[in-house]
Amino acid sequence: MLLSQMPPASIVNNAETYSEMLAHLKTQSDIAIDTESNSLHAYHERVCLIQLSSTERDFLLDPFAFKDLSDLGSLFARSDIQKIFHAGDYDVACLKRDFDFTFHNIFDTMIAATALAEPNLGFAALIEKYFGLVLDKKYQRANWGERPLKADMLRYAQADSHYLIPLRGVLLPQLEADSRLQLVLEEGEGMARLVKPNELHSEDIWRVKGAQDLSAEALSLLDALNHMREKVASKRDVPPFKVLSDRALIEIAQTQPHYVQELSLLPSLPERQVRRYGSLLMQTIQAWRENPQKVNPRRNHRLSDAEMKRRDALSTWRKQAGLDEGLPSNAIISRELLDRLAHLDFANFDELEQAMKYFPYRFERYGDAIFQALERTKE
Repeated sequence: MLLSQMPPASIVNNAETYSEMLAHLKTQSDIAIDTESNSLHAYHERVCLIQLSSTERDFLLDPFAFKDLSDLGSLFARSDIQKIFHAGDYDVACLKRDFDFTFHNIFDTMIAATALAEPNLGFAALIEKYFGLVLDKKYQRANWGERPLKADMLRYAQADSHYLIPLRGVLLPQLEADSRLQLVLEEGEGMARLVKPNELHSEDIWRVKGAQDLSAEALSLLDALNHMREKVASKRDVPPFKVLSDRALIEIAQTQPHYVQELSLLPSLPERQVRRYGSLLMQTIQAWRENPQKVNPRRNHRLSDAEMKRRDALSTWRKQAGLDEGLPSNAIISRELLDRLAHLDFANFDELEQAMKYFPYRFERYGDAIFQALERTKE
């Protein structure tokens, strides 16, 4: 990992270092932002580290050390400071969920790379291409909720914000030369306004892969087993898959064993899990046999025929527009915007303009073509 060009980062974990960071960032026109979360290591995911960089300094903020980060949120909401992310929709969704932040003026380097038809959109690949630096991604799946964080983990995290402003710097002239900058800025503003906060984990049998293929009886047992897994995971503060895999729950629900020894015969249930959870699993199965509960049908998420027609029409138009302009289709309009437009049945052009109010450049450029594509679905 060649990070010799990075200066030491400032660790922000008390009121004094927080005030110092805010004082510096308030004077900046650009702030690079990244986050690290613990989705693979906790029942309820949370942001565990916020990396912030200016052109001069890097800050690693420990959110566990603070009850209130509203002053930082005020910076994120300012339209005169550009916030730079890479694939920032996930970071924005997590920051909105945990801290109720709002955002304006986002520049996303992955969206920029998409608009430039870069063959590899990954952050590490772009840094290697433009700066010749190899970023080791070995801590992608690390437990960022642990404390204290290791020095090399902090150094790894620092790189993810440190190189964002330089990366924007090399992409910006290309975007301007290709007349694609406005597309990128508008997509960033759409991200800021439309990305919803991530939801906290909740129990849902239909998230168990394979549940939809079970008989009613097996589904009833799966519901009981999944509830048991959720209780154990919550108590241990781990993701449910770290208690028992989806596949193991499906196999138990299908075979409905009568004896704990039968659990050892299931291919997806290791012996160590049989030893740890065998008794609890058999208690759950026995309680289900004595009082099986019916599972409510899954809510129908199937699109209506009319919405499917609108979605197909927009997809066909978007693909052709991308070919005509030499752009990836998702740089014309994003999949999220396409789905948003397909969901609505516009009675007139003004309603389309209202639906695209956060995308005025795209409306001006593509509004007529979008409306015509949608109107053809009514024929």
